Amino acid sequence: MRLHLEFAHTFEPRAWEERHAEGLVPDRLPYGLDRLADLGFDLVVRPSAASQSVDRVDAVARRATGGLELVHALRDRERRSCDLAVCWDERTGLPAALRSGVPGEPPTALGVIWATEPDARLNAAGSFLARRSLKQAAAVWTLSTGQLPVLESTWGVDRSRLHFVRMGIDEQFWQSSGAEPESGLVVGAGNDRHRDHALLVEAMAQVRRAGHPSACLELVTQTPIDVPSEVGVRHHYLSHVEMRNLYARAAVVAVVVKPNLHVSGMSVLLEAMACGRPVVATNTPGMADYVADGETGLLVPPGDADALAAAVASLLAEPERAGALGQAGRRRIESDFTTPHLASQLADVSRAAAS
Repeated sequence: MRLHLEFAHTFEPRAWEERHAEGLVPDRLPYGLDRLADLGFDLVVRPSAASQSVDRVDAVARRATGGLELVHALRDRERRSCDLAVCWDERTGLPAALRSGVPGEPPTALGVIWATEPDARLNAAGSFLARRSLKQAAAVWTLSTGQLPVLESTWGVDRSRLHFVRMGIDEQFWQSSGAEPESGLVVGAGNDRHRDHALLVEAMAQVRRAGHPSACLELVTQTPIDVPSEVGVRHHYLSHVEMRNLYARAAVVAVVVKPNLHVSGMSVLLEAMACGRPVVATNTPGMADYVADGETGLLVPPGDADALAAAVASLLAEPERAGALGQAGRRRIESDFTTPHLASQLADVSRAAAS
């Protein structure tokens, strides 16, 4: 089966592969979709934007629809020689599903990340196109079981075309260096609008007042937020390799988010688990798909700074328990959450969509 992989218009396949060869990024393609080739699929990756003029026109369309890459969905003729278009998220997936309605075009399988959220930034035009696209898609997958009821009841996607796919990461890239964690170091990261970094900063101040005066936060985010110097530091950006090194130093990794359905923060969560670090995460719908509370991490209620501070403080006070959670998390990654696991599930979705 020939798959047409459609990433965002800014993605440069050759540049990513070169960086992967140098050990700078995980997997040969984002999300490990290159692993589909190991399962017998012939992969065609849509190239990056053909020209600045095309991108300018598409930018107008993105603004008019709330982010959908409508123009870029039309520009690759090689897609017609494929059996299925596969898109990681809605920005490319919804336009791809619309194109599938044209005679001679292959069907589309797409992932849904943010469209199920009450605060999804689709305007009226984008919502109209999304509803039509989702009904037309051959298969729709999510990375969270919390999204499935919304897609069925609100967006009208037939249950037979809905699939839950567990996220996976490159466990060879994301792994422990064997170094001992720095006592008191808590790491947080992420840029999407559902991250609750303000709550993490507040909780860290509580941790310091409650018997851990040396506790320190290193927060990696482009989101403007004040991290008082006595609490820690904010890094605007770190590369994949730098993030791996930061996880290696962490005593605890905190994934703190506002209520959402798509498990915001799952990449940081799984990366930290793969590096053998204990995680504290907000218990949003779908989070239990990835973390077994008390076994591979700790879950706390959304918006509860006291519970968050208590969970972090408990792991800082009990390094042996924290280490055991981190080791259990690594084992869970190896058994369920690698990119080969992810590719295997997407292979099943692709076969179902193309049949």
